[in-house]
Amino acid sequence: MKIASIQARAVDMGFQSQKLQTTRVASPMSRFAQFGEKRSSWMWPTKKVFVRVESTDGAVGWSVTNGGEIVEMIVNQHLARLMQGAAISDLSDLWDQMFFSLLPCDRSGFPMMAIAGIDIALWDMRCRIEGRALADILGGGAGDLPVYCTTPQPEVHGDAGWWGLKAAMPFGTASGDHGLAANVDYIRQFRDVAGPDGRVMLDSFMAWDADYTLRFAERAADIGLTWIEDPLPPYDLEGLRLVRARAGDSIRLALGNFCFTRWDCAELTREGLVDVLQPDVAWAGGITECIRILDMARDAGVPVILHNTCEQPWALALAAARQTDAVVEYVDRGATSPLYELSGPPPVITRGRVQVPLAANRPPDPIRLMFHGETDAHRLTRS
Repeated sequence: MKIASIQARAVDMGFQSQKLQTTRVASPMSRFAQFGEKRSSWMWPTKKVFVRVESTDGAVGWSVTNGGEIVEMIVNQHLARLMQGAAISDLSDLWDQMFFSLLPCDRSGFPMMAIAGIDIALWDMRCRIEGRALADILGGGAGDLPVYCTTPQPEVHGDAGWWGLKAAMPFGTASGDHGLAANVDYIRQFRDVAGPDGRVMLDSFMAWDADYTLRFAERAADIGLTWIEDPLPPYDLEGLRLVRARAGDSIRLALGNFCFTRWDCAELTREGLVDVLQPDVAWAGGITECIRILDMARDAGVPVILHNTCEQPWALALAAARQTDAVVEYVDRGATSPLYELSGPPPVITRGRVQVPLAANRPPDPIRLMFHGETDAHRLTRS
């Protein structure tokens, strides 16, 4: 059986209208006044990219990734041509072919999202062919998993049984001491809601530097943070080394949202800079590469919490089947966000635990109708 076609479509699913995009949240662009008030003022292409793979036998696989029109172009103009006619027998070999074909151009964000889109769709196709759930194919595992909640409104989630609560910090370094004090006050709200024994984390989305991180940690020492996530840009290894050298074990660092390969992750683990590794399956090359990352992290003794897990059924399956004592992330998108229904029914979360999905990926019918060959009822039902 061979790959007959690969298609990608970038679709606006309202990502820019969610609260985390429209309120003040620190980011790498917070240093520029015109972009500091909200992420949506500068964000990279945010359309969701739906990928459809079909085999010569008529089997179909689906996935969703990020990167908008850029990733759509990489899939349609390069990877689809490269993969057409390839035998669907060794997904690891197909992954390597895609990766090395892009190596002369880039090996970060958008290319890895494109590879992830195809890789996840190929795994989905395998699930359909074998009639098995992804978690089962990956080795089985827990039927439900503990969840922590990333939210801008902690008061709504205080008694929901979450593993922990995570805040997105509102201010970066450009806001000076005023912003630093406001950040500390903000995270105290999460501690008040979580109670003295609850886990509280924060994400500063690459908006800080080493000095700011150390000063923040000193002022917030009594709050008892479980981790500080991505305080520095990923290229600033020297800054991370400084934080580790000065703070020791008093600061736990969660890193890896912007690690796009196993080699990026290995650099952090090798130097002892990361306490919790958090790659995103739809960014870091898909299921095939994240299996490699999970194996590498296990050997290094570094725990992994896959980024934005509950929005990605394949990430939940990976956590359940390939991790021991897994914890996953739920991002509070608001009551009416469609972002949790891009691959099928939204996740079922009860008292801070989420059910691991058993069904194959299924984009909404209007999305399926956008793809050539998905316009009749027979094919819609079959795939």
